[in-house]
Amino acid sequence: MNNRQKFAIIAPLLLIVVMYPIFQLLSGTFGETIGWYLGLVTYWLIWGAVFPLAIIGKESIRTIIRPQKLNRKIFLLVLFPVLMASLNRFIPGMGYQKPSVWIFLLLLSTTFGNGFFEEVLWRGVYMKQFPNNIFFRIIWPSIWFALWHIAPGSVHSDGNVIALMIGAGVFGFYLSFLAKQTETVWWSIVAHTLSGIIMIV
Repeated sequence: MNNRQKFAIIAPLLLIVVMYPIFQLLSGTFGETIGWYLGLVTYWLIWGAVFPLAIIGKESIRTIIRPQKLNRKIFLLVLFPVLMASLNRFIPGMGYQKPSVWIFLLLLSTTFGNGFFEEVLWRGVYMKQFPNNIFFRIIWPSIWFALWHIAPGSVHSDGNVIALMIGAGVFGFYLSFLAKQTETVWWSIVAHTLSGIIMIV
């Protein structure tokens, strides 16, 4: 196992250790919603951009996010999480509170940030570093994708962090499976973003 692989394995723990106090600090300084959003922006820039660039490089990122041709199998694979997000809207308390147009636009922008940066991080890095290792390619990042939600959930989850983590873990596992089936993160970006939009609107 090379040094980049070793770092990819321990990075999720570091991510939580770094991001939890950042979310607390930003929320304490700017209020819950703005602090939560600024925490996400920090997470996207450090962990969704700089970390993947350092671990897999610009060319690998370009390769894994390149748009792919849609076929029936991929359409059905992408449709599944979108339908699940739609059904999730019928569960009481699962929708986001949107007291103003400004908050709605703020939440909507997170669907694109999370859709892109989280897929490059949680699916792309592990797909490139561990192409033939199912545990470190799919299971390991899915577990940590769930656990990472402790940080943003600690300031913006309506007190339901466990449900947030379980939902994220199942979703992350499916997106890792989708990336494995298509050998790209392009379709997991699409599925993640569309599912996020459905959860927001």
